[in-house]
Amino acid sequence: MKSKSIDINQRIPLDALHVALQSYLGGEYDEQYILEQLHLDFTGENRIKKSLRIINKIILKNPLVPYVDQHKEEILNVLKRKDDRNLILIALLNASFPFSFDVLRTFGKYLAVQDLVNTETISKSISNVYGGNRATEIGLYSVIPMFIEANILHRPKQGLYEVNKQFHCTSSLSIDLYKESLKFNAELNSFIWDEYSEPYLIFSKNY
Repeated sequence: MKSKSIDINQRIPLDALHVALQSYLGGEYDEQYILEQLHLDFTGENRIKKSLRIINKIILKNPLVPYVDQHKEEILNVLKRKDDRNLILIALLNASFPFSFDVLRTFGKYLAVQDLVNTETISKSISNVYGGNRATEIGLYSVIPMFIEANILHRPKQGLYEVNKQFHCTSSLSIDLYKESLKFNAELNSFIWDEYSEPYLIFSKNY
């Protein structure tokens, strides 16, 4: 596989990402308000500005923007439900940053056949694609906490992860948007996926 870029080096609080998406859907994208939200989580102007750049990429420059624009009112309603909202946010994250998609899909590959997977196994698999360097490590430390915050991954103890079977989506729209992030990455990386065996989709199932 050709060398792939990581691009993300900062965890983004889902509350701030939610605020950004909601303001975009409402037609009033307000960077100042988003910055105020980021100040609740971070200190240091460099980190905050870096976070805003990442949020802008996820919300404003997302390859799924046409889909989002077609379903604005529906998405606004779905955002009221936490698990559906979180799945939408992760879908947008993964469409903007293929590294994040690859990490979650790698979790899915292991968790589709076993109950638990450890950090070392995920890190080794991702390093085979992106290189075993500091940037890869930082990327992992950026996106894995977001998966945990979204409740799609559960960490029963340090360094171990499992599918969170309490995660429950009630909207077909959130699941469809999540599938759109899969379709985009499949086209980007030229792989074929199947509705019934695709490991990325285990996180959108209701158990």
